[in-house]
Amino acid sequence: MIQLQQHINLAPYTTYKIGGPARWFARVESEEDVAEAVRWAHRKRVPYFVLGGGSNILVSDSGYNGLVILIRDMRYEIRDMTLRASAGVHMQDLVADTTERGLAGLEWAGGLPGTLGGAIRGNAGAFGGEIKNTLKSVRAFTREGNFRDFSPNECDFSYRTSIFKEQSGYVVFSATLALKEGNAQELKACAAEHIAWRRTKHPMEHGNCGSVFTSRYVADLPAGFFEKYPDAQRAVREDQLATAWLIDKAHLKNMRVGDAEVSDKHPNFLVNHGSARAEDVAMLACIVKSRILQQFGIQL
Repeated sequence: MIQLQQHINLAPYTTYKIGGPARWFARVESEEDVAEAVRWAHRKRVPYFVLGGGSNILVSDSGYNGLVILIRDMRYEIRDMTLRASAGVHMQDLVADTTERGLAGLEWAGGLPGTLGGAIRGNAGAFGGEIKNTLKSVRAFTREGNFRDFSPNECDFSYRTSIFKEQSGYVVFSATLALKEGNAQELKACAAEHIAWRRTKHPMEHGNCGSVFTSRYVADLPAGFFEKYPDAQRAVREDQLATAWLIDKAHLKNMRVGDAEVSDKHPNFLVNHGSARAEDVAMLACIVKSRILQQFGIQL
């Protein structure tokens, strides 16, 4: 039986270190716990939100007037080249173990924050890799009130999203991933290089949620964009323009609202210098969006 807590401050559970209290809060460690928590929320007619590693979210200063479900099942097993893991497992634990065993498929995620569940929900990706590329199946609690397995096609993955993000009511609980045989030293070196890159390029010394704005597809840019801004070509990767280039070009680095700031190390990060409020971050994000739209005609 789950233990429901009340008025739990959410800031310590997020990488932003920002946010008010959850009206109700439950830690779950099994499928039965998840089902019980969701059914309780339905009976009480209160909303619920699933919390993983706390990255890629900004919690309101007033908190969350509903049930926050924190998945704390961190079990996983590797047999042959198949990885079965709970959604609460941190990505870095999986990267470290699989590369040490010489199993390829997750080395691109070196330094990626958060949990496997969050990575699946947002189809996390970096350095040319995406979580969808290794998935065999995802097990989730459905809006119909039962658990079932989803094939990769059923997950409806696309750039930084999935059915679990686009449609409410799902709770990702575990997944099965297919790995490949590789060279342990090469895989560990690859993951270590990505970790070092993140430490150098990302403002990890400050609270943040990761990159705030998604990249823009080249095909969606205004006509004549590269004729007007030819140096933008160097910021294109895989047919997408890095939003950091736009923010930098608009001279928005170091812009502040309260204790929230556009990072000078990576301008697609809006960082917390220690006492920023969610309101500060949201206002800063609105200003950035407005300036980019005004200068480039691009909607972030």
